[in-house]
Parts: sequence; C-alpha cells; structure tokens
Amino acid sequence: MNLRSLAGPVALASTAFIMAGCEAGQRNPVEPTAAVNPSTSQPANGGAAADRMLFQVRLRPEGDSRAVGIMHFEVMGGSFTARVHAAGLEPLQHIPQHIHLNPTCNPGGGILINLDESLTIAGEGPGVGPAYPRANAGGVVNYQASRTLADLLNAVNTFQGANLATLDELLAWLDLERRNAHMHVAFGPPFPAVNCGEIERIN
Repeated sequence: MNLRSLAGPVALASTAFIMAGCEAGQRNPVEPTAAVNPSTSQPANGGAAADRMLFQVRLRPEGDSRAVGIMHFEVMGGSFTARVHAAGLEPLQHIPQHIHLNPTCNPGGGILINLDESLTIAGEGPGVGPAYPRANAGGVVNYQASRTLADLLNAVNTFQGANLATLDELLAWLDLERRNAHMHVAFGPPFPAVNCGEIERIN
C-alpha cells in the first residue's frame, strides 16, 4: 500500500453530535512536564519507514482552559495510533478528546474519531465517559491507543454508512491533514474550556 499517493478527500457524512468549538482567550498555560517525541517513538506495528505517516497537534488553550498539550498520530504497519500528553487538566477526571471534521478550530465541526481507549468513530462510541483517559492527581494525561486500519475501515462502513473498499480509501476519507483536534478539560458539561489545534503532517 502506498500511503503517499492518496486519492482526494472523500465527502464526509455529517455527524449529529457536535462538541463545543474553540473560543478566543488564553489564561496562564501550564507547561507539560514531558512530551512524546515522534522521531524516537517506536512504530506501533512495524512496517516500512517509507510508509509511515506522522501527524502532530499543538493544543492551544481556548475559553477558560489553562491546560496545554500535544497530540501525535501515526499511521504505520496497518494501524492508526494516537498519543497524547497534556497538563493543567482537572485532576482525576476523564478527559474527552476527539478528532473533529473541520480543518480549523472555530468552528471545530462534528466528531470524526473519539480519542478513547478504542479509537471509536462518531456513532460507534459516546463523546464522553469512562473510556476516555483519566488525568492523574497532578492533572496530567499520558495516553496511547492503537486500532488496526482494517477494523477502523469496518467501523466507518458500519457506523457512517460509507462504502470504502481499501485502506487508501479509508485514509482519504479520514483526510487527517484537513482536520482539527480538541481536548476538553472536564470543567463541565457543557465543557466550555477546551484546547484545540489543527492537525499537521510532520513527515
């Protein structure tokens, strides 16, 4: 599979579940204590380095958030892996976080992928709940989850009514370079405080 020669974006099905978009504002961000370095992290499931796709999100505080963080997404060896490190979150709370449909944060758009323990897509899993990573007593989240692309393709066809046949079609449907990601800081609902950033490819 040549991951660099993706077809153009495929139209996305609308999702009814819309999370709060980014708002202007920033207050005293707390620096994370560490960050995942994608250049030194090991691929989730092997595969050729030439086929490895790496993406990054620098999470900016919005609204009432005082948190900061970074997300890395990796496509390699037939798997999609998400890694998140963030600080300044509400201690001991589950932190909802998602990849959203729009290329920018305001408005963020509906959910594409829930960054929960199973990397569920919209309609397959809820946007909040205990499946999301839990901040420790210091308000820090270190999170990693992986899902095979074949399983993700089946979920997209089942829960989004798509008719994707290949992994290249799946990657074009996900269109990660034209998405944003939110992390809600658990001061809710309705989660007025979020961190958000656009997804950028870094390799």
